[in-house]
Amino acid sequence: MITFPGPVSALVTLPVAPDRDGIARVLELERLARDALPDLRATIPAFSRLLIEGSPHSWDATEVESRLAAAAEACLAETPRIDAGDPVSLPVCYDPELAPDLEDVAANAGVDVAEVARLHSRAAYAVLATGFAPGFAYMGDVDARIAMPRLATPRPRVEAGSVGIADRRTGVYPAAGPGGWRLIGRVPSALFADAAERIARFRPGGSVRFRPMDRDEYEAAGG
Repeated sequence: MITFPGPVSALVTLPVAPDRDGIARVLELERLARDALPDLRATIPAFSRLLIEGSPHSWDATEVESRLAAAAEACLAETPRIDAGDPVSLPVCYDPELAPDLEDVAANAGVDVAEVARLHSRAAYAVLATGFAPGFAYMGDVDARIAMPRLATPRPRVEAGSVGIADRRTGVYPAAGPGGWRLIGRVPSALFADAAERIARFRPGGSVRFRPMDRDEYEAAGG
């Protein structure tokens, strides 16, 4: 489906799941769209969608729609190329004192907190989108046993580096602020101090692994 949310922008929604395969197809669509529409000013891939922004000097909605439709058909016809590169490694301290929802997640899953840490850290997560805050990456998919919905009422403040779960998504709050995800651990905030660096590290289609660390390691890392 192709819609036009602005005078020189188009949004393509692919009929794919918002998962690793889906974002791979969206990234292929992005590549094809840039080839087909060389005057694009910006492209934003996220989950199963691609938003493009063109130039008012060369924008022809009919031509844009035709070329995007052809690009979408092409990216759906082939097996997506998944090249996430080496995963970004993030150390996480799964300590209830730093993670106010860890014990609730464990109780909901019928396991102890150590098992929550093991289940959360055993997978390499695909970055499916970025947004909400500079450097915030929506990653998936969390093991279904520890998936939980967002809090009914968001917290007014979540500490920088907090690792959260929302349904089968996981992410790290890059800066302190309000938030409603279930908090199960914390990354040393020093790793997220540079906004430009964290934005560059987390790109749709990339990969992230969490590495458990104990409280002493966390404190030594400037947590």
